[in-house]
Amino acid sequence: MAKIDADPLKKAASDAAPRITIGRVLGEWRQLGIVAALLVTVLVFTLIDRDFFSGYNFVNIILQASITAILAIAETFVIITAGIDLSIGSALALSATVSGLLLLGGFSFPIVILGSLAAGAASGLLNGLIITVTRITPFVVTLGTMSIFSGLALIISGGQTVYGVPPGFSDLLAGAIWHIPTPIVIALLVLVASALVMKTTKLGEYMIAIGGAREVARLAGINVAVFTAAAYVISSMLAAVGGMVTVARLGAADPTLGQDLLLPAVAAAVMGGADLQGGEGSMLGAVIGALLIATLQAGLTFLNVQSFYQQVAIGVVIILALLFNRLQKGRA
Repeated sequence: MAKIDADPLKKAASDAAPRITIGRVLGEWRQLGIVAALLVTVLVFTLIDRDFFSGYNFVNIILQASITAILAIAETFVIITAGIDLSIGSALALSATVSGLLLLGGFSFPIVILGSLAAGAASGLLNGLIITVTRITPFVVTLGTMSIFSGLALIISGGQTVYGVPPGFSDLLAGAIWHIPTPIVIALLVLVASALVMKTTKLGEYMIAIGGAREVARLAGINVAVFTAAAYVISSMLAAVGGMVTVARLGAADPTLGQDLLLPAVAAAVMGGADLQGGEGSMLGAVIGALLIATLQAGLTFLNVQSFYQQVAIGVVIILALLFNRLQKGRA
């Protein structure tokens, strides 16, 4: 039997990965659709009410977008591998509940943080193992684990919100660093670290290759199962980070947290340049997408628009932004 020469395949996979995402992983200026949508949104709300254009208001918008941004980055890791994680909000709730119970038990902050990250990693590992071993579609798997993680959060908390978060924990993750709210700093650190992982490491290169051409990546010697599972582990660990920040901000751990964060996270990731077919994604674009959604919500609230009208307006803008990106990619 003829032996397959893996070296040319490895070179092909390595060469293909940058072509798939060059100019996109860090959110280059090709993502003009989402940037233009954000600027137009700010301009429109400012023209309607000049009080909207203020430093205080913008800081609040960025603060509100910080958790969505972290989750959008998490989703981008998975989408780049041609997957999707519908359980990310439930993983956030489970990790948040774990951190709340550990805090209530009097454990030190490092133990609480490690425990929450471990819960997130375990959630992601379960997703990754089921997807890679059974080869069931990620959509179906994470739809099932979404229910599992939500149920576990309710079980371990007894269905009750966990109160008694120490003020020190809130100061640590929801205070301020040099007058900048800590959640914003954490979101920026997540952005920088994630972009570096995708741009400068084999982990990022292999994820891109897997999403762009899974079979070519496998023939090139890349362990597709391991790196696919790694994407889900990273995703859920970032959800755990978002969960801890949320607990710190609220001063309590609600086992139903995160239920309303899935759609904004996926929408922000896709608006920011992540291709649901895989092989393409922008970490900075995901953050800009989260800022667009937060700006819409803040602006409509600022204008006293009722919540159900807000949902319609946000949905329309999301579709228009996605359409603009699609048309732009088509021209490219």
